[in-house]
Amino acid sequence: MASETRKRSLPADEPGPDTPSSAKKQKAPDGSPIPASPAPAGAPANKANDIIARAKAIARAKAAAIKEKMQQQNKASSTPPPPPPSSQPQPPSSAAPPPPSTSSSSSSGLDVKALLAQIAAQRGVRASATAAPKKPDVGAKNLANQRDDIKAHGGLNVGVHPALLDSRLKPKTAQESGKGSKKLMAPKFSSTMANNRKKELEILTGPPPEEIDPKKNPYFDPTLDVKPKERGRRMLAFNEKGKYIEQARELRSQAQLAELEKRMEAEAKAAGTFQEFDASDLALKKEEPPEAEWWDQGFLANKTYDDLDNKENVLIDSEQSIITDLVQHPVPINPPWDKNTVLIRPPHLTKREMKRIRKAERAERHKDKQDRIRLGLDPAPPPKVKLSNLMNVLTNEAIRDPTLVEARVRREMEERRLAHIRDNEERKLTPEQRHEKLQKQLEKDEQKGIFCAVFKIGSLANSQHRFKVHKNALEYGVRGITIVNPKFCLVIAESGARTLKQYKKLMLNRIDWTANIQSKQSDEYEIEGVKNSADRSSLADLSQNKCELIWEGELKKHQFYRFTYRETETAADVRELLDKTQTTHYWNLAKTWTSDL
Repeated sequence: MASETRKRSLPADEPGPDTPSSAKKQKAPDGSPIPASPAPAGAPANKANDIIARAKAIARAKAAAIKEKMQQQNKASSTPPPPPPSSQPQPPSSAAPPPPSTSSSSSSGLDVKALLAQIAAQRGVRASATAAPKKPDVGAKNLANQRDDIKAHGGLNVGVHPALLDSRLKPKTAQESGKGSKKLMAPKFSSTMANNRKKELEILTGPPPEEIDPKKNPYFDPTLDVKPKERGRRMLAFNEKGKYIEQARELRSQAQLAELEKRMEAEAKAAGTFQEFDASDLALKKEEPPEAEWWDQGFLANKTYDDLDNKENVLIDSEQSIITDLVQHPVPINPPWDKNTVLIRPPHLTKREMKRIRKAERAERHKDKQDRIRLGLDPAPPPKVKLSNLMNVLTNEAIRDPTLVEARVRREMEERRLAHIRDNEERKLTPEQRHEKLQKQLEKDEQKGIFCAVFKIGSLANSQHRFKVHKNALEYGVRGITIVNPKFCLVIAESGARTLKQYKKLMLNRIDWTANIQSKQSDEYEIEGVKNSADRSSLADLSQNKCELIWEGELKKHQFYRFTYRETETAADVRELLDKTQTTHYWNLAKTWTSDL
C-alpha cells in the first residue's frame, strides 16, 4: 500500500521527470511567459509543447507588425497624430491559444505550417476589424506594456516600488484626464491686476519693442530718450537730535512775530498813523554809483575819476602811494599750548666743570684770533706791557730811559682799566630795560598758569612787617590785597608759580613775625594813598604772632588788578570789600581756620 501511495500517476498536462526543462518555462520573444498547451493525441508531449510555443511566438510577432503598420496609416490620415507605438508590442487580449491538434503523432511539418498560417490570418482579420471603427488607446497599451516589462524584469515576480515608478506610470487625475473637469473661475479683478503689473514692468524694464519701433507705432517719437526708471537704493536716514525742536522753535518765533506785527498795526490804526503802501513804494531804490570805488580811492588825490588825465592826481608812482616796496610781516603769536610745555633743563654742572669748559672756550677763541692775525685778516694788537714784564718786553728802551718807559706803561694800564669799565657800563641795562625784562619774565611765568595763595596773619601792628609785605609784592608783580582787621589780618596774593614761590618764602620764612621793633619812620606814613596812624608796635604783644598759609591753588584768571592795602574795623566792611571781587569765601575760610598743634 505504501508503494502505491508514493507512486501516483501524473496528469497529462504536467511534465514528468523525463520532460526537458525547456518545456516547463517557455517565453515569447517579447519576454512574456507562454502558457502550456495540451499535447496532441498520439504525439509526444515535449514536441507538441515546442511546436505550440513557436507558433504562438510567430503569431505574436506578425500581429505586432500589422498593428504598427495600421498605426502609421492612422497617424497619416487623422489630424491629431497618435503617440508612437511602444517598442515592445503586446499581443491583443482577445488572442486565445489555438485549439489542440487532433492529428496523430505521424503528422508532418507541412500540417504545422498550415495551422500557423490559419491562426495568423484569423488574428489579422480580427485586428483590422477592431481598428477600423475605433482608435486604439496607444497610451494605455504602452502603459500596460511598461507595467508588464516592469513586472517581467522585477525578478521573482515582485513589482517595483511605487516611489520608483515614472511619472508617466502614475494614475491621472480627473482634471488631467479631462473627465468631469471644469475651468477654474478667474480671480476677481484679474485683468486690472495684470494691467498694473504690466505697467510696473514697463516702468522698470522700459516699453516693449513693438511700441518703440516707428514702423509699428506711428505715434512714437524717436528723439525722446526712453530709459527705464532706475530705482535707487533707499538708505536709512536718521534725524539729528533737536531737529524738530528747532523747527518748532522757529514756528513759534514766526507766530510771535506775526502776532507782534498785528498788534503794532492795530496800535498804529488806533493812533491814526497807519498808512498802507503799494508794492512800488516798498521796492528798493538803486543807489547812484559813487564818484570813486573804495578800492581806487587810495590812488586818487581828489577821490574822483574826473582827473585821471592829470598825473598829479593819480598816486601810483609818488611817495604818497599805498603801493611800496616794503613787506608787512605779521607779528608772530605763540600757540597757547606752549605754556604747558615742559622745559628741558641742561644737566647740573659743578664749579670745577664750569671752570674747565669756560677755559677751553677761551682758548679756542684765542686760537682763532691768532690764526686771523697770521693770515693778515686782523691787525696785530699792541704789546700788553705791565710793570712786571717791563724789562722783558722793552729791554733796550727801559735801559735807555726807564722813567719815560714806566710813565708810558702806567698810562696804557690806566687806559685799559677805563676801557674795561666803559665796556661794562655799556653792557649794563638801564632801569627801564631792567623793569621791562622783569615784566617779560613775569608774563612768561603767568602764561604757564595763575596761582593764588591766602595767608592769615595774627597782627600787622609792626610797621616793618606791613612795609615788607607790600613792597615785596610790588617788586614781584604780585596782585592781591592786604586787609588789616582787629581780629586778624588777611593777605591774598596772585601771580605765576615761580613768583608766588618766592613770595611764599618771604611770608613764611624770611619775616620774623614775633619781632617787635619800633619803626624808624615818622608818626604818620602813607601806603597806597592810605594814611596810617602812628606805629603801634610798642603797644602790641607779638610774641604769639605768626603767619599761616590757609589755601593755595590755581585760578582761571586774575581776580585783582593790582596789590592794595586796606584797613577795616568790622567783618561787614571786609565782606563789602571782598564782594567786589567775589572772594568773600577767603575771609570765611580764615575765620574757621584752626592751626594744627
